Amino acid sequence: MALFLASFAVQAQTPAAVKAAARAAKVSTDLLPVIENNGINTQAPFPGGLVRENLFMTEGNSIAISAVANSEQEGQALLQSLQALGLTKGRVLKQQVTGYLPIDKLDDLKNVSVLRSARPSYKPIHNVGSVTSQGDTSMRSHIARTTYDVNGAGVKVGVLSDSYDRLGGAASGVASGDLPMNVEVLKEFSGDGGIDEGRAMIELIHDVAPGSPQAFYTAFEGQLDFAAGIRALAAAGCKIITDDVSYFAEPFFQDGPIAQAVDDVVSNSGVTYFSSAGNSARQSYQSAYRGTTPPASPTYYVGAHNFWGGDKFQSLTIGAGRSITIAFQWDDPFFSVSGGSGARTDMDLLVYFNGTFLSQFSSQAESIGGDPVEIIGLRNTGSSALTIELVLAKYEDVTTGSTPDPTLVKWVNFGNDVPTEYDTKSSTVVGHSNATRTIAVGAAPFYNTPAYNNALSTATIEPFSSAGGTPILFSTNGTRLGAPVVRQKPEITSVDGTNTTFFISDTNRDTDAFPNFFGTSAAAPHAAGVAALMKQKAPGISPAAILTALENTALDMDDPSTPGFDAGFDFGTGYGFIQADKAIQAILPANPTFAITGVTTISCSPVPGNPNKRSLTFMPKYSVLNGQPITFSVASETLPTTAPGPYTIEIYIDNPTITLKATQQGTSGEARFIYNWLAVCGTTPPTPDPEPTNFVITDVTTISCNPTPGDPNRRSLTFNPQYSGTNGQPITFSIVNEKLPTTAPGPYTIGVYTDRPTITLKATQQGTSGEASFVYNWLAVCGTTPPAPTPEPTNFTITGVTTISCSPTPGEPNKRSLTFDPQYSGINGQPVTFSVVSEKLPTTAPGPYTLGVYIDNPTITLKATQQGTSGEASFVYNWLAVCGSSSARFGAGSEEANGLNVVMLGNPVEDGRVSVMVRGAASQPVNMILTDTRGKVIGSHQIEQAGREEQHVFEVSRQPTSLLLLKVSTPTESKTIKVLKVQ
Repeated sequence: MALFLASFAVQAQTPAAVKAAARAAKVSTDLLPVIENNGINTQAPFPGGLVRENLFMTEGNSIAISAVANSEQEGQALLQSLQALGLTKGRVLKQQVTGYLPIDKLDDLKNVSVLRSARPSYKPIHNVGSVTSQGDTSMRSHIARTTYDVNGAGVKVGVLSDSYDRLGGAASGVASGDLPMNVEVLKEFSGDGGIDEGRAMIELIHDVAPGSPQAFYTAFEGQLDFAAGIRALAAAGCKIITDDVSYFAEPFFQDGPIAQAVDDVVSNSGVTYFSSAGNSARQSYQSAYRGTTPPASPTYYVGAHNFWGGDKFQSLTIGAGRSITIAFQWDDPFFSVSGGSGARTDMDLLVYFNGTFLSQFSSQAESIGGDPVEIIGLRNTGSSALTIELVLAKYEDVTTGSTPDPTLVKWVNFGNDVPTEYDTKSSTVVGHSNATRTIAVGAAPFYNTPAYNNALSTATIEPFSSAGGTPILFSTNGTRLGAPVVRQKPEITSVDGTNTTFFISDTNRDTDAFPNFFGTSAAAPHAAGVAALMKQKAPGISPAAILTALENTALDMDDPSTPGFDAGFDFGTGYGFIQADKAIQAILPANPTFAITGVTTISCSPVPGNPNKRSLTFMPKYSVLNGQPITFSVASETLPTTAPGPYTIEIYIDNPTITLKATQQGTSGEARFIYNWLAVCGTTPPTPDPEPTNFVITDVTTISCNPTPGDPNRRSLTFNPQYSGTNGQPITFSIVNEKLPTTAPGPYTIGVYTDRPTITLKATQQGTSGEASFVYNWLAVCGTTPPAPTPEPTNFTITGVTTISCSPTPGEPNKRSLTFDPQYSGINGQPVTFSVVSEKLPTTAPGPYTLGVYIDNPTITLKATQQGTSGEASFVYNWLAVCGSSSARFGAGSEEANGLNVVMLGNPVEDGRVSVMVRGAASQPVNMILTDTRGKVIGSHQIEQAGREEQHVFEVSRQPTSLLLLKVSTPTESKTIKVLKVQ
């Protein structure tokens, strides 16, 4: 049956009555009418044609729900209880359970003792726009394939979207060569509404990397299954994964289950992960909460957000035939993500028309102890525009008691762009696209790239491409961070609007009749295809190195929402439009030379009946491998072969050296190596090997069990298996459901959870039959209490300098009195001897140090040695870049002063974090703006009422080496600090 949103006669019910009824039913207020009406649409028509969008996911007579248990320990019990009611496709993660529940069983939820509450699992959104790929030419991947002889072979790419072959066109795509053969479909979408966008994404990847095998997993079965799909694709061997799906209810200010899954596979499986940044442009309102009086109707509200000048109503004009989908959140942690106390405040999203409250279109879920999110979807089915008003209202009653005000409110419109009053045009990259290890991808249409428009030197961003800058305020365990973390999103821009065989419709921007695929949904798979080419060329390359190469070689682009051209990173385009050939060139050695660097001698056995002859088994070692076939031979002993080693030959001891030869496809020249095998083996015949024994895993050496920051139930486990029955041949090792087979020697490191105390190790040995297995109770060895991480030994170095003051010398305008303090790492507590080359003799006196220096000597070299540590530390200190050439005093002093006092905690900045402390502004508003020397804003922070001491951190890890300017101001004072960002 088709499920429509069922309204209820809230006109006759107060918000308190609605919330009480939902609380008793253990469901959200938007699931309550589904129970009351058994899923039948009772929505009355509204004058002008305004209707509420159906955001529910259904499958037959079942509805997708997201339920939470009373505690994390009861999550599995909740799954079993819901399955007993008929829940299908159930998934559980900690306290959260998702799946499809029969609609007629929703009323039974109130009797499930371990259930805290349930809400709809809202529909996800495709990041698709309004309509052989031109992206191949735009990104120069066609040049990359020819120049570097790559096509993605051996690099498996995983795709997450709605469906792959619900429409039945995959076989035709394979036959025409537009799809790869044997796409591995791990899970297909079986619900309502699949349009095979995943197949269109796979077509685009196949255009860029035609040799890459591909796999698919639907992302349309809820957030928990999406997260499971990410891990499943990684377990299936995908080294590149991309998605184009967003969920409205993903946390804005905290990493939810999908974001955590991305971080997991990137960190522990070496996956490079691309996600569409989104198609919401800057359709977002974000502000510090300013409380004002509540609206007169409905009652029970104790306050509302003041948009400006006391106005609590924000108008939005929805054009004829257009729709909005608004997700509203505030700065509380999600109970479904981190457990604990959940939301402390109950905010509601109220809708008004001409000042009249429209309960049937509002979102009034009870949030205390749950998730701080309200979602509405509205469509104007009329023939003229409609203007509505939004109120962000704070709710309290006798059940909630007094609750704190939120400090930050934000909504994102995932629907059509509509005129908005008090529009802050804030960030819209949210959820897993904003995860630390996700590469968020913006979109530029092919016809606005240099390859298709000769008038352009760089690409132009799509107007709908989402902008970054959303702050992360909470850890995954729900703890508020000491300072907001603003991640640089999107990282890159790729191409969209390109041809497919079926998706969606043709554009007049090209001359052919093929349908064109627009949106960041198309940009992300294009970028994934480029990464597959890079991974083939450099198989050992890390996800971080792939991202760095893409960023450093991209065509710099402009964010049109900011004044002037944005040099370097910006929140609209990232680091710019990617170039495949330049990215591959960047990851290659400057002068690549394929060589035989040595030999591993495996065995030297006597040949029966001939004491002067040996059976020699060995393995060459190579440098600068490019993944292409190697042809190997031994001069005068073996013919050329492309078979991989080890190699075995019979040889006489009067021939003590042999010449090894090798060539590698794609590399010029022949590598040679003189192998003195007899010096290794000796002239005395070795004792014959004993009869082979069974190959087994006998034990495990546990090396370390370190806690995972922000997740007390997770450990980073490093260990080494111990074997018996080894024969010197390669061993293939794996961990069931945790690590794919590998021939790399240990130690091995994986992330494990304490609720899974044992893991099963597997190993096979070449030349030995059977598989060895060992159950490793790692938790019994490590214990349940997280051990303190063992600090890694560090060399003694000068890591940076704290500049304390730069004062002019009276009568000498070109001279400064410079006071500074070196920063060290690797300190062992022994005396440090410090000097400045040509300026200061060695001294063991501790800093700070003061020198007289001239501005025509902008850099000085600092030297230091530490007793008990070998070697001398050296650091080139560009003091003039920090202090500036003017005669003004440098404003980063650490001394307290009357009035506004700004202290830099480390300057120059080397760790990518600009830390600033502000004193002397108590009870005043404080504004901080970090810019480059051109005035481009890199970060900002506002404090409405400062305390005695305020500290804030700006993230600048991806900012190039440069001089930055930090302006800190109050209503009466302003100070500008020069900050040097170094590598």
